[in-house]
Amino acid sequence: MSKPDDMKIVEHCSNITASFCDLTDVWEVLPETYIPRVDGFRGNTMLVSCISDFFLATHVSLEPPDFDIVGSTNHINVIVKFPPVIPKILNGELLQYYLPLVIEEQSGKIVKKHHPKLNGNIIGNVTYVIDKLIPNTNYCVSVYFKSKDMGAINRSPVKCTFLQPGQETEF
Repeated sequence: MSKPDDMKIVEHCSNITASFCDLTDVWEVLPETYIPRVDGFRGNTMLVSCISDFFLATHVSLEPPDFDIVGSTNHINVIVKFPPVIPKILNGELLQYYLPLVIEEQSGKIVKKHHPKLNGNIIGNVTYVIDKLIPNTNYCVSVYFKSKDMGAINRSPVKCTFLQPGQETEF
């Protein structure tokens, strides 16, 4: 929408009978407004034509990233694995602005939110260290993207580890 381009036909979404078509691979720029149009036909007769617009940055809903945790004596390494679609439409700076990553640490009733800085390319895994933790304590971690529209948060399943004194590593 920021430039006056003509509508483009999405080939894998043409002449289909399904009620859904995945456009994930079509989006190119996160801070862009897209205008999809859906035309419904029976034979050569158009039955319906729907058009809408949406700002991808605020309407995109990303699944939470997969992650692993490795506990040590007084810290936890959180290894975040980004969904494969993210590097296509986002770089670290855009992700940080529109859908910041939040790593939530909980021990007992204490919840701390960590906001790791993501700079540059985000292909592959990112490791974040939660340090200055107390041994002999159970820590649980969840990871999610915080949406600008403050809608429902789509959290990853919680993973926990118990930090024991003198412990080398625990998965």
